[in-house]
Amino acid sequence: MKQTIELLKLALTGKEKQFTSGSINRAIVLLAVPMVLELVMESLFVCANLFFISRLGANAISIAGTTESVITFSYSVSIGLSVSASSLISRRIGEQKPKTAGLTAMQVIYIGLGISLVISIVTCVCYQQILSCMGLSAALINEGKLFAEIMFGSTLFIIIRITNNGIFRGSGDAALAMRTLWLSNGLNILLCPVFIFGWGRFPAMGLTGAAIATALARIAGVGYQSWYLLRGKTIVTIGKAQLLLVPAIMKKIIKHATGGTLQYMIPASSWLFMIKIVSHFGSNALAGYIIAQRVASVATMPAWGIGNAAGVLTGQNLGAKQPERAVQTVWKAGSINMCFLIAVAIAWFFAARPVVSLYSDVPEVVGYSILYIRFISMAYILLGYTMVIARSLNAAGDIRQVSLLYILMFYCTQLPLAWLLGIVLNCGPKGIFIAILVSELVLAIACIVVFRKGKWQRIKV
Repeated sequence: MKQTIELLKLALTGKEKQFTSGSINRAIVLLAVPMVLELVMESLFVCANLFFISRLGANAISIAGTTESVITFSYSVSIGLSVSASSLISRRIGEQKPKTAGLTAMQVIYIGLGISLVISIVTCVCYQQILSCMGLSAALINEGKLFAEIMFGSTLFIIIRITNNGIFRGSGDAALAMRTLWLSNGLNILLCPVFIFGWGRFPAMGLTGAAIATALARIAGVGYQSWYLLRGKTIVTIGKAQLLLVPAIMKKIIKHATGGTLQYMIPASSWLFMIKIVSHFGSNALAGYIIAQRVASVATMPAWGIGNAAGVLTGQNLGAKQPERAVQTVWKAGSINMCFLIAVAIAWFFAARPVVSLYSDVPEVVGYSILYIRFISMAYILLGYTMVIARSLNAAGDIRQVSLLYILMFYCTQLPLAWLLGIVLNCGPKGIFIAILVSELVLAIACIVVFRKGKWQRIKV
């Protein structure tokens, strides 16, 4: 017990930086604990944010859900940069080249700043056209005007925060990425009820208050990251020599980031199309789907943390010329993930109704939410391996392969099957949820097949 407590303390402080030797299980724990806790906070924030906004009514849920869906798609560039940063920096750290890792980190930051500014300005200026294309009525767009402008305007900071956390994870400093998210989302959770409902001298600002709370929290998170980078408190070395613009490294980052961005755009765009398909069955079906998708994703976020840890370990072990250790890491992390998600599936059998009822008391909405959760829970047995393998393939530099797997899942399976079962064959939302389950199983099997072939072990980055 004492050794376990000491190991957990070490994981939370982030003092251990050597992961390419010694016990694989120990390495997984040291990286996975802060990454899991990071995503636990993300889960807590999503639940709290949805709870507060749901108190404002169905219109607020629709406005916030649609706006967040667009933002999720627009900041896919940060996911691509994060994937690229983690892959390249984990290799350099594995090769014992902290200065080169620092030089790479700065190129990632420069690229992220430029692209995020463009995205933030364009989405903020064109929010009416964007939300209209998503299907929101003119009345809803007008009601959510300030909310959308603030949320789109502050996209700059969420892109930078995600990009920087990719740098920290790649260097093995998962604890710093965890603290950043806990600070940012913790502040957001505290400020949301204050600005939404009005506490003390603060007036009730409704949906606009939620956007202000989110913007302030995002700025705080980036400020914290910047303080650490500028003071040289990370394993990545950043001095005057690392501040130079290096076109060759930028070209390599953009190549990797483009693949990662397109990879993330696939599920993000699929989510937008799925909203259009589900909305065919009315507002209650859409609200039920949005609520269920959010709470179900929240429950699986810790599993993504384990997947992230496996990815970093894969990159560092490949950089240290230890591909067999990388393979062992993936299978062990996958087994841990599978056990965790099976426990989550069992918990959902009892908890689905009380959890969903926190967000809506409309019987039809609750019914659709429970139906979705029960279908998606069936995929959890293999989903644990999907998360680990996808992250590990990305870290190995095989980003193109993961993108092709996502195309197979979303564009070739999920969307066509959802349209066929849900609308053409008139199975309704149940048909759509069956399509989502089938697509998850297809992706899991394909990931395992690709990983076992082992071509990812020979990729140079």
